[in-house]
Amino acid sequence: MLLKSQDVSYCQLVRQFGNTSEIVSGVNYQGNLFVRGNSYPQQQRQLAITEMRRSYLDPEPVIACLLVEDGDIVTIWYEDRYITKIVESAGDIVKYFDLAQLVNDMRSPQGVEIKNRSQSFRLPYLRCFIGREAIDWMTDRLSISRLDAVVLGQRLIDDSWLQNISNHQPFEDGELFYQFFMDK
Repeated sequence: MLLKSQDVSYCQLVRQFGNTSEIVSGVNYQGNLFVRGNSYPQQQRQLAITEMRRSYLDPEPVIACLLVEDGDIVTIWYEDRYITKIVESAGDIVKYFDLAQLVNDMRSPQGVEIKNRSQSFRLPYLRCFIGREAIDWMTDRLSISRLDAVVLGQRLIDDSWLQNISNHQPFEDGELFYQFFMDK
């Protein structure tokens, strides 16, 4: 089915695999939930249609597909049986993450850049990271919005996983320094 972007509602969805949950981009169309597939430039629209038809006809059981035009991009959206619900609010997103695992991932070599930093004439701050860079990492790795990443970062502060170096600031999408408690 070929639709325009105004025909669907974009949303974030929870995909459940056993004990693991992840947040994914999705669309809601007539009460049905779909996850993002491949995107194509408008010039390759016919290729997108061909892939969508093949995806719809190949698997057993048949998977419902949508083709959504959004500006100069055409995206295939697939129905997904592992989707459990729409994320209703930024605060709702926190419960879908294992915070201990998130902290381990953020501290890993592929995580946020943790290093010694300084501000003008002050002594260096040891093993810390920048809030904006943590937000960038969370939005990229977790497929969440910047607002959701700020809420998640604040939850890490509230649950004593990390702190602002000044100890008085909430988690922000800015140039403030943060440190994991285990790195103090």
